[in-house]
Amino acid sequence: MTQRPGEQGGPWEGPSEVPHTWGEPAGELHGEPGGQTPPPLPVQQGWQPPAEVVPGPVAPLPQYGQHSSANLPARRESEDVWSVFGDVVRKGRWSASRRSSFYQLFGDVKLDLREVLQPGETLEVTTWSVFGDVRVAVPPGTDVEVNGGTVFGDVRAETDPQGQVPRTGARLVLTANAVFGEVRVREIPAGPDAPKGWRWLRVR
Repeated sequence: MTQRPGEQGGPWEGPSEVPHTWGEPAGELHGEPGGQTPPPLPVQQGWQPPAEVVPGPVAPLPQYGQHSSANLPARRESEDVWSVFGDVVRKGRWSASRRSSFYQLFGDVKLDLREVLQPGETLEVTTWSVFGDVRVAVPPGTDVEVNGGTVFGDVRAETDPQGQVPRTGARLVLTANAVFGEVRVREIPAGPDAPKGWRWLRVR
C-alpha cells in the first residue's frame, strides 16, 4: 500500500494509486508473492514481422553534359553571328541557341558542341562562308544531319556509322553553304587531346 501525501508512516512512493496490473507484478515489485502479469497482445495467425529494409547504393549525380531530356537547359530561340575578316570560334561551355546562323566572308567557323549539346535535344546550325572552312565537333553518340554543300571543297561527317557508340538522343542539323572551303563534322570525345587539325578545341 502506498502512502498518501501528508500521512504519517512510511515514505511516500508516488502519486499514482493505479494498481500494478501492467509491467512488473505488484507483489514481486515489493518482494511479495503473487502479483499480476500483463495479458499477451493479440497476434493474427500467420503474421510475420516485416523484413528489415536495407537501402541500396545511391546513384551518383550526373556530371555536366549528362542531362536527361526532361532537364534540358533553357536556350534562346535564335541568333545571328557576322564576321568579315577573322575566325568565329566557339568552344567550352558556351551558350548556344536552338537555331544559330553564322555568316563568314574571309575566315573559318569553328564550333565545339561537346559540352553544349545535351542528350535528348536538337540544335540547328546554318553557316554561310565564302572563303573559309566550317568545322563542328560533337559529343559521341550524336545523330548528325548535314545539308547544303560547297562549290570548291569537301563535305564530311565523321561520326559512328557502325553504331558502336550508344546513341544519346542528341541531334545536330547542320546546313552549310560554302564557296571555297570544306565542311567537316566529327565526333570527338571530351579530353585534353585533340586530333590533328582540331587543336583549336583546347580551352586555354
